[in-house]
Amino acid sequence: MNTNMKLVLRNFLLVILFSGFGYVNAQNWEHGIMIGASNYHGDLAYNIVPGETKPAFGLHTRYNFTPYWSFRNALSYGTISGSDKNFSDYQSRNLSFKNNILEFSSVFEFNFLPFGSRILSKDFSSYAMLGIAIFHHNPKAYYQGQWYDLRKLYTEGQSNKDQYGVLQMAIPFGGGIKYNITKNLVVGFEVGWRKTFTDYLDDVSKNYPDLKELANTRGTLAASLSDRSREVDGVGEPLSLPGDRRGDPALKDFYFFTMFQFSYRLTPIACWPKYHREFRFK
Repeated sequence: MNTNMKLVLRNFLLVILFSGFGYVNAQNWEHGIMIGASNYHGDLAYNIVPGETKPAFGLHTRYNFTPYWSFRNALSYGTISGSDKNFSDYQSRNLSFKNNILEFSSVFEFNFLPFGSRILSKDFSSYAMLGIAIFHHNPKAYYQGQWYDLRKLYTEGQSNKDQYGVLQMAIPFGGGIKYNITKNLVVGFEVGWRKTFTDYLDDVSKNYPDLKELANTRGTLAASLSDRSREVDGVGEPLSLPGDRRGDPALKDFYFFTMFQFSYRLTPIACWPKYHREFRFK
């Protein structure tokens, strides 16, 4: 784990630690885990490919400051991947990647029914969420039995100044459902999109460089992973010319987390008797 990833993890654990000490007697704090899946939409997947879905997991802490509004910090980890082999009209380009995403997010949740703080009047609510996130990523490609960091190879001929960063920002949005199993335990399910501001989750964005020049400046491996069309059966030589379109820079990449959430309240929340709730809200 590199220094940036350690810093994100440390900050998240500090949030949990201070919230636990500061509000240990409050009903409004929840801490929990998330388990689910991750996927991606971008230049190597213009449609979601179910076969590219990978496991994801995370930790979260939530503060329910009204029955309708909550604030949640979360640390999430998942892998995204894509391949031109999934689409017949892109198979000749023959690019592929995987990318491990480590994300720290802060989001607001709006409950459509009163839920989560003070006296419980509902055991269930759907909700919408919106926030901001910072994430670490580093796309890789599998070539001749080994995984290679694509960013280090400058596969589109970028200069050092123009190369994309491993730390990026995103806008998480989506929604889900929550259900009280007991006064302390809450289970939920959430689908969350991440609108990013980079087109390089897959290391594909703009145009092909001059492969001979790239080989001279960055090495033959960089040129081989920039244009992989020669690996397609019956091709044998790279198909691209300098300046040919490699990706679409106008469309930024998305990634997705679909998670089951399991939360524990630090102290149990007060709960109306069931017959009172049924009489009050029917």
